Amino acid sequence: MALINVLCDVKVWILLGIILALTIGFDSPDASTILMFVLIAQMAVSLDGLHFKKDDFKHYDKQILLCLLSCFGINTLITLAVGAFFIEDSHLWTGWVMLSSVPCGISVVVASLVMKGDTKMCVLALTVIYLCAMVLTPGITTLLLGNAANPLEVLKYIVMFIAIPFGLSFIVKRLKLKNTHKSIFINFMMLLMVLIGLGSRRDFIFEDFGTVLWLILACIVRIFLVSFVMVYVMKRHGVRREDAMVYIPMAAWKNSGMSISMTMALFATTMPDAVLPCVVSLVMEAAWFAVMSKLVEGIWPPEKNADPVPQ
Repeated sequence: MALINVLCDVKVWILLGIILALTIGFDSPDASTILMFVLIAQMAVSLDGLHFKKDDFKHYDKQILLCLLSCFGINTLITLAVGAFFIEDSHLWTGWVMLSSVPCGISVVVASLVMKGDTKMCVLALTVIYLCAMVLTPGITTLLLGNAANPLEVLKYIVMFIAIPFGLSFIVKRLKLKNTHKSIFINFMMLLMVLIGLGSRRDFIFEDFGTVLWLILACIVRIFLVSFVMVYVMKRHGVRREDAMVYIPMAAWKNSGMSISMTMALFATTMPDAVLPCVVSLVMEAAWFAVMSKLVEGIWPPEKNADPVPQ
């Protein structure tokens, strides 16, 4: 039982991925292609189990709009704001733009569940956000990077990372995998993403560790500071706690795995260091989840007489 708990803990896998990346690295000319398959497989399994009805969208229309604003409003704008400090380095700025343009991670559903948020609303909003990403992601990259990121290429990858996993999730559903097995598989894919993304830039990390520290600090502001400010503001203004526990993860947690895959696919040869903000973000988001899932009930405890959250 103790072993299963360890295997289901994403923090353990990410830590192992960091250790492997820094010790053995990942030097392969096919790194970006391998990473694409890893992300698609992870997302396909992650999407298994997400259920909703068409009528549910009407009930949550306002909340879904606020989730969209949390993801492509607060999250994207804050990511660009901290990324602006690196704008003189075209490689790192490109990485920040790619990170800002992707939707929130599917893991926000797990975060909302652990933090006792409205998981059903989270699933509905996530569906809308991913559909909007097919337009917003190419639009943001084109607006900020111009010809450096071909919008048709970006659209191709965003469709690939959304449409294919959604299609494969129906096949995964037939396998009737246990939640434990899905969790371990998803975590192993996370390890591979860290290993490939970080390991492919191991030399840069050792050569310019100061820059990496600045990236970590920027991610602390983008993820930790923003989420704690949102907790304070929403609690003070009477936002329903179950809704807030969905807005907060969506404003803090980008799909860094998708940004790593897209950045490596588009800029592996021309701007190899562009992937670093995305990789650092992936690691820091996992650290944020570990901290927030422990602290949030103390900062903003659920109401004892609150209506049960729909699942």
